[in-house]
Amino acid sequence: MPKVYLLLIMLLFAFCFNAEGGERVTISGLTFKNVKSYPDPSPTGDFKTLVIPIKRAGNLIVIEAQIDTLEGNFVLDTGAPYLVLNETYFRYMPHVAEQESAGVNGYANSSFTTYVRNLNILDLHYPKLRADVTDLSAIENGKGIKILGLLGTRLFADFAITVDLFRNSLYIQKLDENGNIPEAEKVFHDRFMVSPFRMLNDVILMKGTINDNSLWFAFDSAAETSLLDYRRSKKLIPEMEVVSRTKIMGIGGTSIEVIYTRFDNLVVGDRKYMKNRILITNLEKMGNAYGYKIDGVLGYDFFVRGIFTINFVKKEFEMYIYSNQ
Repeated sequence: MPKVYLLLIMLLFAFCFNAEGGERVTISGLTFKNVKSYPDPSPTGDFKTLVIPIKRAGNLIVIEAQIDTLEGNFVLDTGAPYLVLNETYFRYMPHVAEQESAGVNGYANSSFTTYVRNLNILDLHYPKLRADVTDLSAIENGKGIKILGLLGTRLFADFAITVDLFRNSLYIQKLDENGNIPEAEKVFHDRFMVSPFRMLNDVILMKGTINDNSLWFAFDSAAETSLLDYRRSKKLIPEMEVVSRTKIMGIGGTSIEVIYTRFDNLVVGDRKYMKNRILITNLEKMGNAYGYKIDGVLGYDFFVRGIFTINFVKKEFEMYIYSNQ
């Protein structure tokens, strides 16, 4: 795996909350202190099912949205808790609060909180939305595509979203009073997996097993491969096929060893997955930022297996069989 690709995996996943009241956020290896949790405004839109074209930037899910008068590409990122804007294009926005930031090497980065008047995703509208502004240039440079920001989980808290990578379509759907997609609005029916999940600081956590070892996985739609923590892999590696070993330079110049493996027998929800790929590395700092020791991350290698739906109200994750009919 190319070193640039591996570094992007770590950058895109490194966006998470500290458990202590949501007062610390880590973005691309930088920790922002005194960040307060805040409620998002209720979105509006005259639709039942909104269908949005997906662009692909490598394994990233990219859609178009509009911030005030600026329209462009945003990454759908369930590893991010809310709206994050790229400093390259939004540095002149009003500064509501400055963020104290420091990387592992002590480097300080200019980041701040702002308000946008409107966020529009086709017919879905968010008024006066608070957002963080930070440097996302590493993602842009790695992918060669202009990225205005990241769309995190809180934006979809009242909806179910479905990602169909086979047709490159994102569905945002309103739910009935029981938290279900209305029968008349259901697009997919051949479900082959369902799993409950928990939300911890706006991050999706699912229970799973690898070779009968119970694990907690974060689900991250912007993780370009699945990840497993070194500490939990010690008993698992002997049953895995090592594809490659390499070292990359992490944020702050730290050397990180990564091992890319293949294995069978991954169980999530009520489904067993064979012929899996996973990247083994140190997830301790990610777990510290979450305030929860995560064992792994389910990323592109996992969710590319089918069409997936996240129901944020019922806290259910589903996968459907792709049919070209």
